[in-house]
This record gives sequence, structure tokens and C-alpha cells, in this order.
Amino acid sequence: MRTILCTKGRSLLIAGLLAGLAGQVGIQTAKAQQAPESTSKPAAQTEARDAVVPAATAAPTPDAPPDPQAAAAPAAPQAAPPPATPPPVDLDTPFAFGDFTWMMSNPRNHDEVLDGKYFSGEFRVDTNYMYDYNHPIDHTLDETTEGERTGEFIIQALGAGGDFHAGNMQGRILTQFGAVSTAVPRNDASYSQGQWDLADAYRYLTEMYAGYHINYKHGLNLQVGDFLSFIGLFSYYSFDNWMYQPSYVSSNTPWFFTGMRAQFFPTNKVKIEPWLINGWQSYAKYNGREALGGQILWRPTENLDFVWNTYTLGRDTLYNPYRSRYHADWSQEWKYYENPTKMIHRIAMTATEDFGCETGGGVVCTHGGVNGRPPAQNFAGIMVYNRWWVNHDRFAFEIGGGVLDNPGRYLALLPPIDGANATSGTPYFQENPGLPLRAYDFQIGADYFPSQWVTWHVEWTQRGSQVPIFAGPGGMTPPGGNNGLPQYYSCNDGTSAGTATLSKSTCSGDGGVWYPDLVKQERRWIFALMVKL
Repeated sequence: MRTILCTKGRSLLIAGLLAGLAGQVGIQTAKAQQAPESTSKPAAQTEARDAVVPAATAAPTPDAPPDPQAAAAPAAPQAAPPPATPPPVDLDTPFAFGDFTWMMSNPRNHDEVLDGKYFSGEFRVDTNYMYDYNHPIDHTLDETTEGERTGEFIIQALGAGGDFHAGNMQGRILTQFGAVSTAVPRNDASYSQGQWDLADAYRYLTEMYAGYHINYKHGLNLQVGDFLSFIGLFSYYSFDNWMYQPSYVSSNTPWFFTGMRAQFFPTNKVKIEPWLINGWQSYAKYNGREALGGQILWRPTENLDFVWNTYTLGRDTLYNPYRSRYHADWSQEWKYYENPTKMIHRIAMTATEDFGCETGGGVVCTHGGVNGRPPAQNFAGIMVYNRWWVNHDRFAFEIGGGVLDNPGRYLALLPPIDGANATSGTPYFQENPGLPLRAYDFQIGADYFPSQWVTWHVEWTQRGSQVPIFAGPGGMTPPGGNNGLPQYYSCNDGTSAGTATLSKSTCSGDGGVWYPDLVKQERRWIFALMVKL
């Protein structure tokens, strides 16, 4: 009997101990579900723990009633998630220490849609509609490189291509189709020196070069090909600029160079870039000597940018091998306000100053035309712009303009009268030493940015000159269209006068001499849609 009772007692004792243990496990599980997780505990451990003792099995048994204090304990507050750790700042890649998408001449998109391991694609479309108050009958605009027609929808530029990069190899190609492929090459007369028409061979490409990267300091690139020039600050691509209509300092200075360059980055804030090039915006070489030049770019902080460009020794006058050209171009950009919490959250400004001259071959840089000296041939220009960003980069507004003084007109954009270009010239607007040209421009613009890759832009611009140079109501196309001889005067019956010298007999039997309608003022609206991927 004792044995039976002892056995039953041990059995009851074991059952009681098991029931109590089950109750304690249930209580501990309930408490664990109420308490916040440690921020240092891996999620895998939490999931494993919950799988071992699910909440449905954690209820207390009748033999072990729940702890009333545990049941009444309030839920502990959830711990706040730790603050996100910002990505480390890249202090090795040049200019990667800051965000410079606010700058004039820089694309504003932060993401590269077509970026790949060996090729980073690029696609651009630039379209516009311009309304000129002069209403030229032939729809022709002049003195601009960003807008050649008025009263029409125009495909200004379409570019596709990108950058190749494998190991230390570099390569870039970008096409240019649209109005710009005619407007910009026509200002380069260098291809007329000799055979093989380089203007047609190169006109549908904006950039084309090959290069090699050397891992020295923060980088050294050696490149040969056709490059974009940033003399004049404005980018060749309208999407990258604050204004659509470049000021004279940009339109009348080079958009491209052909030759070789080195890009040396001694620090992540400085670039030193020497050039050995064929000439001043030239596919070929005008005479017997290449030109030297270069750029120094310094960005001391995320809010400042300084650029110094220099051009020297180029002999860039067709059939005049003794005239040398010099030019200095300085630009400053300053983001002087940034507050993301405000409606107007960013304000920045730019300024660019240009000075240049030609000497030799019948001209001097300064003090010309006195004491028997040849005429002076020089260039001075300045432009200033300011931009406001609104509603977290959804809108922007800008204002600015510039002035120039260019006696001798050696940098003036030749009006395309009767199809004239830099090679043919035109007797209606001569570019001879001593002839003056002073002009100004003024713009007000607004932008809508539906995304980082799309810009809707509207702009009002007014430009003026002390000599008639802009298209008036009568336009600059002879009756019946271009006659193929722009270097001569045209007659009112549409035929060529066959001479660039006027006399009483010029066009006497052909209705008299025809004249283009050139005026001193131009006012117009610009509407543009631009896309960059």
C-alpha cells in the first residue's frame, strides 16, 4: 500500500510540477510578446522564438492560474527606429563631394536611366516654338544658335549615344539631328581650306572622342576627338541651362573644339585641362598653326564654382595666315540660399566675363586707327543670370542678360542672308576690320519640372544692336528663294547681281538691287520642351 501511495504521490507531484512549469512558460511568452524587441537582436532570432512558442499555446492551464500582475501590466511603448545612416561622402572621385545639379551648364537629373557596366547611354530631345514680334515673312531668325525659325514647331536637336568605359578605356559619341546640325557648322569656315568637306562629315555628331584614364592623384584623362567647349558658360545642350536663348557671350564664342586634351585632377575639387586644338570652333585648321588653350575649374564648396578658360595663338581667319587670336573667359556661379523647408528653397546666380582680341594681318588689339596704326579688333562681353527654385524643384524662375562690344565683328554670327555662311560672307553685312558691333540681350524665363528628366520652359527675350542685324518683316531671303550666290548682291527679280560692289548699273535691268529687311530690335517668346535620359 505504501508503495502504491508513494507511486501515486510521485505521479501527482510530477503532474503538479509539469503544470506549474507550463504556466510559467505561458506567462513568460505573454510578457515577451508585450515587450519591445532589442534593436540589436537579429530578426531571425525573433522569428525562431515565436515559432517555438506560438501565442495560441501560451494560455495558462487550470492548474496554474495566470499572474494577475502580469495580466494587468500595460504594453511597453514601441522603440523608435534608429535614424538612417547617410551614405559616405565620396572624397576620391572629382567633384563627387557635393551636389552640383543646381548649376548653369550642368544637367539637373540625379539618376542615370541608361547606366550600365560598359556603356552609359544618353538620349536628348530639344523642341521649340518661337513667336517673333517682327514676323519675318521667311520665318528666319538670326544671331542665335538656339532657335533658327519663328512661327513653326521645330526639332532643335535630337541626340542619342553615350559613354563607353571598360577598364581604363574611355569613349563618347552623341549624335545631333535637327536644326542645330545646320546652324552651328555654318559658323565654321575652316573646312573650306582644302578638300574633303568636314562640315558634312562631322555635322551630325556633337561629341566624338576616345580616351585613356590613368590612375594618378584623383585622375588623369588623355583624350582625342571633338569636344564641347564651355567658353561662355552656357552648355551646348539646352536642357542643362537656365535660359533657352544664350547670351551673346555664349552664342558668339565656340561651342566645340577639335583636337586633343588632358584632364588632370590633382584634388577632388580642381581640374586642370590643357588643349592642343585645330582652332576656334573649327573642325579643321585655318592656316599653318594649331591653337593652345585650357581650362581651370575649381569648386571649393558645394555652393561655389569658378572657371577660367584661355585661348591663344590660334590663326583663325580664312586666307589670312598672319592674324593671331587671344581670348579669356571667366565664369563664377554661386548658390547663395538653400532652405528645403521654404517655398522658395534655393537661389543662385552666375556671371561670365569675356575679353579677347586679334593682332597681326592688318589689325591690332587696342588703340587702333590712330597715328597710322591698323584698326583695333577686340571683344568684350559680360552676362549675369539669377534663378529661383520653387516647391521642391517643381518650378523655377530666372532673369538675366548680357552685353557685348566687338569692333571688327570677327566673332559676330553672320546673318544667313541668301544662305550666306562663314565661308561665303555677304555684302549686306560685312565683317571687315574697323566696323563696329555693340549689342545687348535680356531674358525672363520660367520652368515646370514634372520629373528630373523633363523640362517645360517659357521665355521672353529682347535683343538689340546699334546696327541693323535682326530679321525684320521682309526677312532675308531673295525673291524666289536663295539663288546660290550669297557672296554677291541679289536683284529684285531673284537673280544674282554677280558682284559684291555696288554701282549705278548693278541690277539696272533686273528691277534694281534687292535688300534684306534687317532691324535693330528683336522681341520674341520661346516655348520649349526638353527631355534628357
